Amino acid sequence: MNNWRLRLAHKLPFYYGWVVLGSSILPSYSARPLMAIATLTVFLVPMTEQFGWSRGLFSGAVSLGGICGIIISPIVGRIIDRRGSSLLISLSSAVVGCCSIGIATVGQVWAFYALYVPARTVFASPLELGTSLAVSNWFIRRRALALNILSIGQGTGLALMPLSAQFLIGNWGWRTAWASLGLYTLIIGILPSLLLMVRRPEDIGLPPDPA
Repeated sequence: MNNWRLRLAHKLPFYYGWVVLGSSILPSYSARPLMAIATLTVFLVPMTEQFGWSRGLFSGAVSLGGICGIIISPIVGRIIDRRGSSLLISLSSAVVGCCSIGIATVGQVWAFYALYVPARTVFASPLELGTSLAVSNWFIRRRALALNILSIGQGTGLALMPLSAQFLIGNWGWRTAWASLGLYTLIIGILPSLLLMVRRPEDIGLPPDPA
């Protein structure tokens, strides 16, 4: 499966690690910010007012998802060590995107929890661990630079996602906002990591972080 990636890596005029970095930035820019507290806060007022939910009940999904993320972190770490980050990141982005689209249809608080908690769980563990470890495996000398670039991508997403949600809610309502952002995540969060990521440079015959 790595044969065509090997050919691509040797044809590129730059180190393939930067491709892995770019493939890590996209889910960090889309899937993770979508399940961030700052984004959920934008949905708090329209959803709680429509359904009569308390804000504490609404926000409890964040805490529950975070706890679940902590619980599965050791398992996620072992999977990444054995299999790499590619499939895990792609599946996590798919979970976030599909759950977001599903939230657009909810009418009961249990349904909201059933969809938001799994998405928040992968936000708190697989996406964070997967992207950072994918980048770390490809860089040694320039690891700090690569991780900083990854953080900038994620930070940009965290800044823009709530604004995008607010714009969509203001113009088309919260259901359309959830569905649109979920679809956006599915489009840019899955294929790059699935198709372009390689676990480590040695898997395609490259040295780590060449000068």
